[in-house]
Amino acid sequence: MLNELQIQNFALIESLELSFYSGFSVLSGETGAGKSIIIDALGLLLGARASAEMIRTGAESTRISGRFSHNTSSKGLVAEWGMPEEDDLVITREINASGRNKCWINGQLATVGQLEQLGSCLVDIVGQHDSQSLLNPQGHAPLLDLFGGPEHLALLQRANERARAWSQVRAELNRLQTDERERNRRIDLMTYEVEEITAANLKPGEDGELETERSRLANLHRIRKALHFALDVLGENYDERESLLNSLSAIEAELNKAATLDPFLQPLLQRYTGLSLELHDVYGEFRGYLHQLPGDPGRLDAIEERLDLIDSLKRKYGSTVEEILLYLQTAEEELDKLQNATVRADGLERESQSLKEQWLQDAQLLTESRKIVSSRLERQIEKELADLSMDNTKFKVAFLPKAVDTPGQGGQEELEFMMAPNIGEDLKPLAKIASGGELSRVMLAVKAILIEVEQTPTVIFDEIDAGIGGRTAVNLGEKLSPSAGFARYYALPICR
Repeated sequence: MLNELQIQNFALIESLELSFYSGFSVLSGETGAGKSIIIDALGLLLGARASAEMIRTGAESTRISGRFSHNTSSKGLVAEWGMPEEDDLVITREINASGRNKCWINGQLATVGQLEQLGSCLVDIVGQHDSQSLLNPQGHAPLLDLFGGPEHLALLQRANERARAWSQVRAELNRLQTDERERNRRIDLMTYEVEEITAANLKPGEDGELETERSRLANLHRIRKALHFALDVLGENYDERESLLNSLSAIEAELNKAATLDPFLQPLLQRYTGLSLELHDVYGEFRGYLHQLPGDPGRLDAIEERLDLIDSLKRKYGSTVEEILLYLQTAEEELDKLQNATVRADGLERESQSLKEQWLQDAQLLTESRKIVSSRLERQIEKELADLSMDNTKFKVAFLPKAVDTPGQGGQEELEFMMAPNIGEDLKPLAKIASGGELSRVMLAVKAILIEVEQTPTVIFDEIDAGIGGRTAVNLGEKLSPSAGFARYYALPICR
């Protein structure tokens, strides 16, 4: 509940402090007295869009503060945001001439979005715009559903979820059916690519191995020449000199003799003997390596042909063999998905039909529930209107089947409020028969009923007396009085 409101340098108001501890207040005055400015200031406090033009002429900033009694929703939001939980809720908003906004909730900085969230559960401002909204039939179903209560709303939500799921399935199914020509083109392309890569029978790292082998075969003559030279020097008499291995053996024999005479040579002899043996082993391995060198002159041509094939695949599918094989895996998966698209479409068709049948069942239950709820709403609105000097008014909720019988949001019918203000008149849409005064009373009747559901602690009626007078105005005052329908809620009528 709104307890206090402080306004400084806002529009025409220099400084104003209002207290509303009585639980019911009326602000009245002639046109231009500033009643709407108070509503605008409160709206600003509750997250409305701000402008520097709102600042009083000559002032640097405007500041609005309000003290509210907590309710369950506001306590939950403040706790969720980690803000101080006081007995009361103090909201402040300041707007500077530069256009900058500052907001505080219980002394802690907040955002305009947080003010807006709090505002929706603290105050409900009902004005001429809200009365005019009754003329739009699209808003009638949400009002009826809200009046239906939690169980009814759960039924609506379930039907809407079925409709969303059906819509998603149909969208995918339509995409599959629409893209059939493109899918067939992709199947042909993917099939060719998969077959081309598969036929190459690539192996990871193959290109590197082939390039190494190609380099070896291309320089085979030079490799053989180097090996022959090494073998000649090591194992044969070379250039009329004793072979290196024979010379090493002779040196070893002499060192053995010297070591018997000088034991200190023994470690050096052992090192020399090891080196000599290593050279003899290397000589043998050189001979073996020479003998196993390939002698097939066509192998180089085969390698060149294989590398040409791999290079052509690299130009299409990846810079390495590994990337080509990864592309092959991706292409196979896409091809499998494309080829199974028909099977997928059949499955989606069955799923679509199942969801439609489920939605029809839920929508029918929703329709039946709406008929029960509408009867209750009709009786209560007629009672409220009778209290507002519209005793003979008939109020009905018309059920209009939707043009297309496919799952959609909001069930399988459109709802429209119909009214006959006088005896003998036919029921007609509100937009065709309701005057401004009648709309105000219908709006009040709807609000008086829905306030039980909305549980908003503060309700403000802006110019609720528009278009009415005499005994009807007296009845309106009685309806708004604390002893009447709004007894448990805080009402602040703003009368002209």
